[in-house]
Amino acid sequence: MSCLISIITINLNNLEGLIKTVQSVFEQDYANLEYLIIDGNSKDSSIEFIKSQESNIDYWISETDGGIYDAMNKGIKKARGVYLLFLNSGDVFYCKNSLTKLIFGNQGYDIIYGNLVLNKISSEEVFRYPTLLSLRFFRYSTLPHQATLIKKDLFLKYGNYNTNYKIVSDWIYFCDVIIKYKATYKHIDELISIFDTSGISSQPSGGKVIRQEVAHHFKKEYWFYFYYFKMLWGIKYYPKRVLKELGLNYN
Repeated sequence: MSCLISIITINLNNLEGLIKTVQSVFEQDYANLEYLIIDGNSKDSSIEFIKSQESNIDYWISETDGGIYDAMNKGIKKARGVYLLFLNSGDVFYCKNSLTKLIFGNQGYDIIYGNLVLNKISSEEVFRYPTLLSLRFFRYSTLPHQATLIKKDLFLKYGNYNTNYKIVSDWIYFCDVIIKYKATYKHIDELISIFDTSGISSQPSGGKVIRQEVAHHFKKEYWFYFYYFKMLWGIKYYPKRVLKELGLNYN
């Protein structure tokens, strides 16, 4: 018997993106799913659209929240599924059987993740993720929440997303539950979702915040590796900088 999957969408003043996301969820051929929308008190026509679709939505709410991860935590609290997947407004599934590809034959793992298509204005880029996840991987990358099933039991056991972080709380969560708490995981080498690049983490200012927040967490929780990576970076970077200052070429 197939297990219940909860799809959670958070939205704030993104009607166009919300319409695409909702349609993508409704098109999935996986039958045993519930759909939740957490709206941050949108001032556009998002609420009217949600109301027009509420016969196919299991739970929705629209109220002011404390940010992205506060909204995602609200979805976690209400979700009844064995697995949760966050498909935020603007993001869409790659095909109608994306969920089936993820879950089929893989129930039992704590985290099940696939590949992601980055949808840019002029082109598309595919992100394929490794089968083996390490601390080195999480120092510079993370799993795509748009293409990842997470057992709700993990949230019940280790807590929800840390709302003190603006952008990388899901990044940090994946790192901690996998590296620190040894959650089981499996990679499915299939395209699962298309990521909308209009979100905060994709903005030019977002890159700096991401680096700062990840560095802060690594320095606090994985200090040995933090200074190890920093040393390696220094060995690679500073000789080039010194030679450049001297006007010499570095090959």
